[in-house]
Amino acid sequence: MLEWTEKFATGHALIDSQHQLLIEYINQLEDIPRTTNPSRDELEFIFKFVDFVEDYTKAHFSHEEGCMARYRCPAHAENQAAHASFLDFFQGFKIHFETEGCRPELLDQLHHQCATWIQEHILQVDLKLKLCNNKTAKADESE
Repeated sequence: MLEWTEKFATGHALIDSQHQLLIEYINQLEDIPRTTNPSRDELEFIFKFVDFVEDYTKAHFSHEEGCMARYRCPAHAENQAAHASFLDFFQGFKIHFETEGCRPELLDQLHHQCATWIQEHILQVDLKLKLCNNKTAKADESE
């Protein structure tokens, strides 16, 4: 179970709230038992999760990349590459999901990849936005 703590805070309210929402969804996916016969509610959530991640990546990645570009964050290219890598994984997952269904192994892979990726991505890339955001704010104050 992932827990949002201040160590994940980028200092950008919208980005942080989007990260928190993703973590909530990932935690809900973790609570779904891995069986070959998910309940109707579990199945509905799994489809909702896949749709959420697809929508999330479009909106959040675009916004976050825009912020890094505006703040001239040196991690901008690294961030774009990390986003592209996650999108490659997710598109591959979707192909398997659409052809193979809700296999427990696929759901485990999805949960593990999302949980690992979000933690590593925030801590190794997104937190660099905090430094850029702080520098921009200080520069704006001195003008």
